Amino acid sequence: FRVSAVNRFGVSRPLDSTGRWLKVLTRKPIVEAAHRVTHLTENVEYEFRVYAVNDAGIGAPSNISMPIKCAEPTEVPDAPSIVNVTDTTNTSVSLEWTRPAHDGGMEIHGYIIEMCKGSEAEWHRVNEDLCAVTRYSVTGLETGAEYKFRICAVNSVGKGEAKEMPEFAQAVDRLLAPEIDIDASFKQTHIVKSGGSVCIHIGFKGKPTPTASWTKVDGELGVMTDITTTETFTALTLENCTRNDTGKYTLTLENSSGNKSITVAVKVLDTPGVPGALSIKEVTRGALTIAWEPPTNDGGARVHHYTVEKREASRRTWTEAAPKTTQTSLRVSDLLEGVPYFFRVMAENQYGLGEAYEMPDPVIATAEPAPPKRVDIIDTTDTSATLACGRPAPKRNTILWVRENKIPCFECYYKVEGLVEGLEYQFRVYAMNSAGLSKASEASKRAVAQNPVGKYITIKK
Repeated sequence: FRVSAVNRFGVSRPLDSTGRWLKVLTRKPIVEAAHRVTHLTENVEYEFRVYAVNDAGIGAPSNISMPIKCAEPTEVPDAPSIVNVTDTTNTSVSLEWTRPAHDGGMEIHGYIIEMCKGSEAEWHRVNEDLCAVTRYSVTGLETGAEYKFRICAVNSVGKGEAKEMPEFAQAVDRLLAPEIDIDASFKQTHIVKSGGSVCIHIGFKGKPTPTASWTKVDGELGVMTDITTTETFTALTLENCTRNDTGKYTLTLENSSGNKSITVAVKVLDTPGVPGALSIKEVTRGALTIAWEPPTNDGGARVHHYTVEKREASRRTWTEAAPKTTQTSLRVSDLLEGVPYFFRVMAENQYGLGEAYEMPDPVIATAEPAPPKRVDIIDTTDTSATLACGRPAPKRNTILWVRENKIPCFECYYKVEGLVEGLEYQFRVYAMNSAGLSKASEASKRAVAQNPVGKYITIKK
């Protein structure tokens, strides 16, 4: 009904054919622009008009409504507006449709599905009982055959008009490339404390059913990893997590129609991992500088500082080598000269002290070695010379010394190859220890690169 300028309403109706109007009685004033009138007589026609009421009084009545008979509606429902094929197999077709725009004024009891084979003109009812929902799978079809379907709604009055599919549907297995089925609540990054558990649950679909495989990027799945996979979802569970479980995990779905992947990150809050390899620098008597690389896995929190410990090679007890440091290098002093030491480094974050990296070999804090006292040439050929403790070789008439061996020589003998026949050479040698390279020895006597003549001279070490 159309009403204007209202704050309260009065509704009236005619009593009988005399034209008298009766007020609709209500317990409370009508304040809405709509009202349900009850206790009417069945099959009697009624007209209605409305008054607006305010503090000043009652206004003029509205226009009179059209006559309305108080009776149940007698219309069948409209046809569904859309009918779609949602899936097919070799023996079935799955349908889905929309509810009718008008239900005929009463509740829809269900739907009737009918089908027609492509080579036939006659329609056959599919479902014996009414389908109460707006979807249905028609089974028992002939593989490869084409079918048309139509749907109609039914209420208490009867069967409404049918909605027919515009095209045929074929009973064949439908191929569908893998699809990942996740919603907005899915987490791309999972954060868990050390010792906790993580479950990554991902739904999927595809035809044929895809195979699901999990891999860890830049690593391998841990022994506490459990994988559960069905036809519609897969779940990766990490039990009793440690920092080693931190990383990215990739799910790959694959079938004959294609493949699909998704990567999920897991971050475990734990103590730091092992620092990088140690190196020794600036070795002097009783002191040295030790350097290292930060751990590749910080345990999910910033490294606050590092702890460096030492122990003599002959002992098992570790002691702190120097105060904790925030840097990745440390000067260690008060070492016993000539005593071999092992060193190890540990990183620490808000969750505690991490694993240690220990040097595989001991180091001695000592000065650089003295140079060798002499270099002897014990043999020559036209292209080589054999030295007792040798290294760089200059050609005669040049002041440039050239390093001969690229790999350190651990013996007191060395054969220099690739000399030029007839040229005269001198040699000198360096000693090297953990502290560094010594100064060069005195140059050897000159020798000509030529095959020996006469007896060989043997020189004792």
